Amino acid sequence: MAQVIKGVFPEAVKNDEKKDDKAVPSYILHISITFSDPLIWRRVQVPGEFTLTQLHNIIQQSMGWSDSAVHQFLVGKISYEPVMTRNTLRESKRFDEHKYKLHTLEEGMRFMFSYLYGAGEGWEHEIHLEEIIPPTRQLNHPILLAGEMACPPETVGDIHQYLQLITELESPDGRKAGRLPELTGRPDFDPRYFDLESAKKRVSMGR
Repeated sequence: MAQVIKGVFPEAVKNDEKKDDKAVPSYILHISITFSDPLIWRRVQVPGEFTLTQLHNIIQQSMGWSDSAVHQFLVGKISYEPVMTRNTLRESKRFDEHKYKLHTLEEGMRFMFSYLYGAGEGWEHEIHLEEIIPPTRQLNHPILLAGEMACPPETVGDIHQYLQLITELESPDGRKAGRLPELTGRPDFDPRYFDLESAKKRVSMGR
C-alpha cells in the first residue's frame, strides 16, 4: 500500500493533548472480510474519540482474531500502522495509528477504509461507514450490534484457502475428510455459527 506524501493530512493526537471540549460523533461501521462468501461481517458502533489502535482492538475482539499477526489500516489513501519505539532496531516510516482519532479521519473513512490483518496475502477487511451518530447521543464505549459467520482459523493463509476448505467441509463426505475441524481443533466447527453474545462481551470488556 503506497503512502501519500502530498495533500492535507489529518492532525495527529499529541500525547499531552487534553481531551477536546467539543463533542464528537460516534460511527456505525460495517466490517467484512473481503471476498468472503457467505459474507463474514460485524457491525459495530464506535466513539469518534477512539483512535485507530482502539478500532484495531475492536475488530480483533468482534471478529474473533487472536491479535498474533501484523496489521495495517488504509484510510483514504494513507496507510496507518503501529509505529516501532525508539529502542527497536528501526522505526516505521508510516503514520502511527495510535495518534489518529476516528473523528479526524471522517473524510477518508467515507472515501476508502480497509484493515489488513496478517502477513502475505493476509485477511483484508472492508470497512464501510454506515451511519454518523450525532454527538447529542454521546457514546463512551464500543458496541457490537450484529454479525454473521464464524471467524476463520488463523492457521489458514487467506480467504481463498478458507473458502476451499468450507466447500470441502460441506461436501457429502466433508465431515470425515474435511480439514477445517483439524485446523481449528474443534470436530464440530461450523463456519456458519457466530456467538454474538460472547463477542459482545469481548468487545465490552476489551474497550
